[in-house]
Amino acid sequence: PHGVRLVNASVAAANAIPKVTSFVLTASDKSRMYGACIVWYEPLPDGVVQACVGEVMPECDGVERAAERALAGELHAPEAICLLSSAPIFEALNSCCRQLFRMRLSGGDPASTEYMLTEASLRPLLTTPLPDYGGRVDVPLGNVSIHVSIPPANELPHTMAGRDFLLLFECLDVSSVIVLWALLLAEQKVLLQARQTHVLTMAAESLCALLFPFSWQHVYIPILPASLLDILQAPVPFLIGIDEEVLGMAEQGGLVPDDVVQVDLNASSIVCDPDVARAIRLPQKQYHKLYKALAPFCRASGRQSQDTEGGAEGGDGGSVRG
Repeated sequence: PHGVRLVNASVAAANAIPKVTSFVLTASDKSRMYGACIVWYEPLPDGVVQACVGEVMPECDGVERAAERALAGELHAPEAICLLSSAPIFEALNSCCRQLFRMRLSGGDPASTEYMLTEASLRPLLTTPLPDYGGRVDVPLGNVSIHVSIPPANELPHTMAGRDFLLLFECLDVSSVIVLWALLLAEQKVLLQARQTHVLTMAAESLCALLFPFSWQHVYIPILPASLLDILQAPVPFLIGIDEEVLGMAEQGGLVPDDVVQVDLNASSIVCDPDVARAIRLPQKQYHKLYKALAPFCRASGRQSQDTEGGAEGGDGGSVRG
């Protein structure tokens, strides 16, 4: 969401462990592609660094550019392996990304040529068809097999996210999950906030799965890039995820309208307009039945789930802050 950034050696060292994240791309016809990528930093060749400094400082002479290059030190750029699929098989995509990274590391070892990133080693990954509903297939990749399974079409919840489906419930208590579900059914503007982009994607996908048999037909951007911040001003319902850095940019620019429901997955809190909060009322009997079914999977209730002024509730539990 932040674009490509060059960093110095100390920043690269602080981010030495590769990061795997998932994302969703939505086309203009509302069709979706699901992806995962693993990102790490690699040092840039000196010639590339000099070219970058020259582009940034075209009016400077050679001495000034040399001084700037010395100040910059060794620069690192992000490198990534990215996989796309027409099905939301996030767990398998994440596993494939990690294995491809391991195979890339073994590329310099003559004794492990069978695990190098070659056309032959990647062919099973690129050509193996997805199984039918309720089926499973093993994809050989290097020295491991990646398991890809598709749940039955009539299984609930209707999701292929794997165990990461539960990330939403680990972030929010049961009352907050139910209220958030009701807000989406009422077609509100919902903004998910989290430090990790993978959590944003999984939370958004879990919420969409909970709407079954309905489906979310409005704006859907699990990870909002900084270049699309203006979409928060759209007069239509949306389900959008935003990380801390982009959120800071939005708040600094006053781009988050008052009618947007803000869901902080780190603090387990929901903040929305008091009028919207009061309008969310669920039938008491159905609320308690849903509460009992979800409670074993959710984090324990804390202060955020206590009733507050302007809170919305179903039955005698569940709340949001107005």
